[in-house]
Amino acid sequence: MAVIGALQESSGAERTGFFLRLSIPWGLLVEELTKRNVPLPEPRLIRSAGASTVLPLYFVGLYSDKKLLAQGPGETLIAAEEEAARVALRKLYGYTENRRPFDFSPPQQHQQPLIQSVSSN
Repeated sequence: MAVIGALQESSGAERTGFFLRLSIPWGLLVEELTKRNVPLPEPRLIRSAGASTVLPLYFVGLYSDKKLLAQGPGETLIAAEEEAARVALRKLYGYTENRRPFDFSPPQQHQQPLIQSVSSN
């Protein structure tokens, strides 16, 4: 809660809300799909490995209308489902893994350039 309060103090309510929506992927995915009139996603276990070991790995696929929206890995089924929801959101919003990170710093005032261009006569 302290992190959220600090973020709201430094960046404002709008950016804090955006941060919270990104950190709760399943709810945001359901909200976005509902807005777009797409059937709600259904998580399905695609594959798993090492289920009885110290480091299990699960892959969950999210299906909507019998189409695979996204898939994600995780050490638990819940973690894999959340990662699949994040992947689906990135696809919906058109974000890639290598894009620039969000800038949560407060907007700065435009400063006058130190050197002004000289217009020719």
